Amino acid sequence: MRTSATFLICALSVVGLEACEGCNDTQVNEVVTEGEPEFTNDAGSWLSMAVTPEGTPAVAYYDRTMDALGYAVGAIADDGTVKWTREEVDSYPDDNGLNPGDAGKYASLAIASDGQVWIAYQDASNGTMKYAHKADGTWDVAMADAGQGATPDGGYWTSLALDASGNPVAAHHDNGKGNLRVAHWNGASWTGEVAAEGEAYDPPDTAADPDTVDADVGEYARIAIASDGTEYIAFYDRAQGDLKLATGKAGSYSVETIDSDGDVGQWPSIAFDGSTTWIAYQDAGNQDLKVAQGSPGNWSLQTVDDGDHAGADTHVFVDDGAVGVVYFDGFNNDMKLARLRDGTWSTETVAGSTGALGYHNESVRIGSARYAGCYDFTARNIFFTALP
Repeated sequence: MRTSATFLICALSVVGLEACEGCNDTQVNEVVTEGEPEFTNDAGSWLSMAVTPEGTPAVAYYDRTMDALGYAVGAIADDGTVKWTREEVDSYPDDNGLNPGDAGKYASLAIASDGQVWIAYQDASNGTMKYAHKADGTWDVAMADAGQGATPDGGYWTSLALDASGNPVAAHHDNGKGNLRVAHWNGASWTGEVAAEGEAYDPPDTAADPDTVDADVGEYARIAIASDGTEYIAFYDRAQGDLKLATGKAGSYSVETIDSDGDVGQWPSIAFDGSTTWIAYQDAGNQDLKVAQGSPGNWSLQTVDDGDHAGADTHVFVDDGAVGVVYFDGFNNDMKLARLRDGTWSTETVAGSTGALGYHNESVRIGSARYAGCYDFTARNIFFTALP
């Protein structure tokens, strides 16, 4: 159910923050690069994380200085610091210094068991979703899917996952048509289709805001593929203000509303625990972190953190049956962690006392440890740390 209230995250306008009271003194790990070229002065936004077959962290990210897509593989030292070996993937200036365009926002990374690297991302200059594929040490980049509007305007909120055969499936928001699209790689090419179409919001006569809102679904799309091959795509219905879920496979998707209580459904993430699906997301109207637990058609909802400006940039995970969520505290500009233990949620601050952290959160498990990464808005680079 859509409401007329609008709340804004306050963090983006604040850079030189003082340490907040109550924050943990978690050390910000220095980002060091090996080889050339080094990190530019604003790299790491829209980051996505994965683990290489060798057990090392990898990140794909948007280079805001160059309007380009970068990729880096890290080596974790005994003291917890990380050395990154960085690669320029797409849209960096050529040998003549010419900028080929703006590509790399909404990066989404997956690495197959044989080491093949796949990244889906937006080509903002052309309004499409692109992909980058690395095999045998060479990157290939091309368009994966375009929107259906009169002028292409797709590639927003790209999210990529690998199926059981190691082939990528990528979802994105077609802003030109207001649809959720999904594209499948068949080993040689991509095939795109509409996975969800929305309905316009026609407010009741008693609504505070009497204006009709055009249909618009697919923002904040996040895809995950279950062990049986079923694709789950959580997304935000902007017109209705709802959290929705598309489930199915190529050519056949069903859509259900998971939460319609107010303006909900931004920043979702998905994790599986056997037959249980976990979806973390933000209640934008109240600026709270919420979690949905269950299966298609049967969901229970819970508010996990009702603090000020909480719940954006979620990454939910399950480790040996234990559920956790990394998310953004927009009031304090911190990375926070919520864990479910014995049926009760607890929250704590992971990092942020030395800068504005918690943007575009991701996490990976390496061995027995869980690590989180995010964009450090103060230092304008990648922050990476072990979770408590």
